[in-house]
Amino acid sequence: MQKNILSRQRPHEHGQTIILVAISLVSLLAMAALAIDVVTLYVARTEVQRAADAAALAAAKAIADSGVTTLQISPPDPNLVAARSLAQTMATSAVSGLLSAPAINLVSGKTPTLNTITPIPIDWTRQGNPHVTISLKVSSLPTFFSKLWGGTAASVTATATAEAYNPANLPTTTPITPIALKSVKPWLVANTDPTLGISPGPKIVDTGTWAVRSSLIGKSFSLVSDCVGSTTPCTLSDNPPQIPVNSNATGPQVDYVPALVTPNTANVCPASVGSCNSSCAGASNYELSVECADANVYSYPNCGSGGTDATWNNSVNPGGAAGASATGAQCLIHATGAGPGPQQDTLNPTLWPGAPMQITGGTCSLANAQLVTASSSIVTIPIIDTNTGIPLPVSGQPLIVVGYLQAFINQIDPGPGAFGVPPAGSINITVLNIAGCNPNNNGANPVIGGSGTSPVPVRLITPP
Repeated sequence: MQKNILSRQRPHEHGQTIILVAISLVSLLAMAALAIDVVTLYVARTEVQRAADAAALAAAKAIADSGVTTLQISPPDPNLVAARSLAQTMATSAVSGLLSAPAINLVSGKTPTLNTITPIPIDWTRQGNPHVTISLKVSSLPTFFSKLWGGTAASVTATATAEAYNPANLPTTTPITPIALKSVKPWLVANTDPTLGISPGPKIVDTGTWAVRSSLIGKSFSLVSDCVGSTTPCTLSDNPPQIPVNSNATGPQVDYVPALVTPNTANVCPASVGSCNSSCAGASNYELSVECADANVYSYPNCGSGGTDATWNNSVNPGGAAGASATGAQCLIHATGAGPGPQQDTLNPTLWPGAPMQITGGTCSLANAQLVTASSSIVTIPIIDTNTGIPLPVSGQPLIVVGYLQAFINQIDPGPGAFGVPPAGSINITVLNIAGCNPNNNGANPVIGGSGTSPVPVRLITPP
């Protein structure tokens, strides 16, 4: 009797559980769909950020390679406007090339596009470390469930800022982060400009203002060993090293002394190219350092501040036609002998700053007779302070590095070393870029660079 009464009291409650379960399932499916789509967008956001980081670094590298960071704002360098325009063009081309490369930086199968004004914004208020900002966007990303509710097409954006860092053109009163480079050749070059035909010439890096001598960009001269004759240990022909006495305006030359080299199994040496020279295998650590990309961090964090940055090594005599410098450099640039040759890459510096300096691959290049942007002939060379003499003949004498040259090796000079003609075995170079040290150290970890032969490191700036 009681059961019947209860049944009559709940006539409309049959099947409510099924309805609640159905509603719950729909809600759970909606939440699952939202979670899947949100995760998809987060993954896409990470991929876009990675692409933006790569694009910003590529743009900063192009700015560094343009040579513009070497130029001064005050007094304004005559090439500054043209060089900034060149840097802008090179940065835009670098980013466009990176984004258009097939199967690179794809986000959910789509290519990111620039989500910024044209041209790419570069902050030139920091001449020594201009900032470049890249904003990328990917639209119409695939969503799996949210579109069932009529949602609009999803898109994600990311922004990255990078800089080309040359402390030479920052105010000496500004505390700076030091630089420490890799892939540096063991040629400690005297801090004097040899191209004016006067001795000593103006300093390449002014140790008072720490500005660099930008007029050297595109100029050629020879590096001549300061060691006397072929004697070992090496004794210097003048103290401190400077412009050789037989140098004049028709054959500019500057002294260098060999640096003490620490072996490193991580060094990268040039390999054989076709029928060209076999893999380099120098007879000494010094010669191997000339031939290979030295993986050691070359300078101490106090670059330019008066501490020990490099060490002179008088246990080798690198000069002469058969010396370690000539032999190592000849292997590095794939030359078969002294002087110009079809097998080595060549440089045309006359287009700068209106256009990049052009490098043409030689017969020993993978791009024979074609324009290239990388070459084993491009090297980084330290500049030493010549305000203080080098005691003789003490090996292990510490020296102060005041800056770095990025240079292109044109040839090994054939000699004979007459007036105005560099001695046989000298290294003829053309200056591409210059970085100077600023002694006002802020104590931060040094910026590691130079692995791409540029003395101007590039790095991401966080936050943008």
